[in-house]
Amino acid sequence: MEQYDRRPARQVTVPLVRRDSIGASHHVLTFEYDTPLEAQAGQFVMVRGTNWGQSPFLPRPMSLLHGGKRPSILVKVVGEGTRRLANAEPGDLFSVLAPLGRPWSPCSSHRVPILVAGGVGVCPLLFLARTLKQQGIRPVALYGGRSSGDLVLYEELQAESDLRLATEDGSAGVKGKVTALLDEALMEADGRATVYTCGPRAMMASVVAAARKANVPCEVSLETVMACGYGVCLGCAVPRFDGGYVYACSEGACIDGRVIDWKK
Repeated sequence: MEQYDRRPARQVTVPLVRRDSIGASHHVLTFEYDTPLEAQAGQFVMVRGTNWGQSPFLPRPMSLLHGGKRPSILVKVVGEGTRRLANAEPGDLFSVLAPLGRPWSPCSSHRVPILVAGGVGVCPLLFLARTLKQQGIRPVALYGGRSSGDLVLYEELQAESDLRLATEDGSAGVKGKVTALLDEALMEADGRATVYTCGPRAMMASVVAAARKANVPCEVSLETVMACGYGVCLGCAVPRFDGGYVYACSEGACIDGRVIDWKK
């Protein structure tokens, strides 16, 4: 895997300046930094409200939508920590450790980047699409969910890519799983694709298998429970296909999908 410019993570206390709700379950939180957060597409933060007390005790890992002086994250309410994030108000203070993790590997100019997103997995891929566009590369993006309500930020992704949608109930795009769009996109790329994917684990396993069959590289963004974000607690272990484990926070989040044992 290519080397990247590892910037040291900083622990800072920053205010929330904006919370944008997307339906009842999804929210974009934007923070204000004194100096820009120098993050790359695919990196993440560990975030915790300073007023949370003892519950929940641990910070929450969240992928970045972008860095800069006003970095943002996408939150889906699934438990107590994300509920508290979703209920935050401008002016609330948060402890943020960032940037963390390995970003997406660069896509060379002679390759066709194909981004495959499922649900909130769109977050690091939208950051990547924006980065590629700045480099003069317009990616192909495939975005899927159970229904149209799961396709949050699809308009933002559409502005940065050639976007194709799929929903399991047929409420947006083609009816079916997003992986049904991948074979056609790989054929169009004619062996020149580089695939990047983030979403549910079963979806990513299918994407890796399709990329392997097409003999093209495929990176995944690992999403798993973690406590520290930088390789000390060892709580984010993911099985390797050749034995042992990959630690999602330090060896990922973005990593060659072929090294993962998806059956486990």
